[in-house]
Amino acid sequence: MARTARASALHLPSDMGREPEAIAAAVVEEIAAGRLDRGDPLPSTRALAAQTGVPRSAVVSAYDVLLAAGIIETTPGSGATVVVDQGVARSATGVGAAPRRPRERLRPNVVRPERDVPHRVRFNLMPGAPDVSLIREREWRQAWRSATASVPELDWYHPMSHPALQGALVAHLRQMRGIATEAHDVVIFPGVSAAVHAVTHALRPRSAAMEDPGYPMARIPLQHNVARVDLILVDDHGMQVERLDRQELVYVTPAHQFPLGGRMPVTRREQLLRWASATGAVIIEDDFDGEYRHDSAPLGPLRSMASGQESVVYIGTASKVLTPHLRLAWAVVPPWMSEAVRVAGTTLRTDASLIASDALAHLIGNGGLSRHLARAQRTYAARRRRLVAALAQHLPEVELVGVEAGIHVAVRWRDDTVRDSDVAAECAARGIALAPLSAYAAQHLANGLLLGYAQLPETQADAVVAEIAEALEVVRQGRRTPVSP
Repeated sequence: MARTARASALHLPSDMGREPEAIAAAVVEEIAAGRLDRGDPLPSTRALAAQTGVPRSAVVSAYDVLLAAGIIETTPGSGATVVVDQGVARSATGVGAAPRRPRERLRPNVVRPERDVPHRVRFNLMPGAPDVSLIREREWRQAWRSATASVPELDWYHPMSHPALQGALVAHLRQMRGIATEAHDVVIFPGVSAAVHAVTHALRPRSAAMEDPGYPMARIPLQHNVARVDLILVDDHGMQVERLDRQELVYVTPAHQFPLGGRMPVTRREQLLRWASATGAVIIEDDFDGEYRHDSAPLGPLRSMASGQESVVYIGTASKVLTPHLRLAWAVVPPWMSEAVRVAGTTLRTDASLIASDALAHLIGNGGLSRHLARAQRTYAARRRRLVAALAQHLPEVELVGVEAGIHVAVRWRDDTVRDSDVAAECAARGIALAPLSAYAAQHLANGLLLGYAQLPETQADAVVAEIAEALEVVRQGRRTPVSP
């Protein structure tokens, strides 16, 4: 007899965290475990938010992630429905493979304070969290007023068409990242995961490769659309290109490898492009943290290099520059695939908000985004210097990786008896939210912490790092701080 499920049958773990990625990963695991099946309806975003105690906005974003990954479909008036079976979900989470803690692999924000007491987070050191207070409120409001003033034109809106932002990005990318492109080759998405999903859906490669440790929400659409995804070890300079074979597609973060933070040097970038030319492979270049560099010479994206014009799909996002709540990313694709990617985005319903894209276009056009980037660069550079100094004082035994760019650093230690997840949990009990490095490793072992410094005031860096050092010592000695009621 066919199994019938009700939307209320979804019960997510109490420790899953409050971030959209964590909620999405928990839903995938419910499918992988057989507690949800193809055709089962999901609760409404309002109902799931009430059930779990997380903000509704986080649930909405989580459903967007699942939609972009091809895990669910949404129908107006009918809500969201699971469209994959247990086998597909297992391939996306690693369930049934050797014990590698799949839930942690798919949840970048694994360790968070208790979900019903968000006020206990005194310091947010999660990677990729920008300081939204740096946004000039007047310019922000002007951008949204400009975008909403054209509401009547929405009658002419066509899916995947964002002419204002596409045109603005052509000039912005040429000036800021050295990328020459045409507006029709810039495709707008609600996030990086959606962009990866649409590109791989359009190309249908039989094999792919990505970094390990790497970005979990890129791994999900890759594993959904590609039969074989090889996990390539990274070092302090990014993906080890010599380990690639004849994969048809590769996903990389050369500007600031996520999560370790290495910058891929020019020689390795050229090696990767030569490999793609020889094999006919496509490179998806996620320009993660490409806007921010510190004490280092600028390196142009792969897409800006002469040999990258026909083989590189460049992906950028407003999430780390302004705020992740803007839900905007862009893919600069070679002309030969632009129509296929646009059709895939339409088919998958991974379109972004037209009003949000028009607001961002206004910020770019009047110079507001450039001014914000310059302001953020100065602020983040100063906060980075103070954090690095505090780490040298309080944790001289740890190794720092990824300090040359971005808005987070990775710290590693040699004592394998100290688990990074335990240290992160101890920090969470003290009101410091940060991420264990092991949460991003699918196959290769990783042990350490990611420290985002974008929201860490210079005056607080010393005290916060001292607490992290104390937490590390507490875990080393086998003592733990209980979470206060």
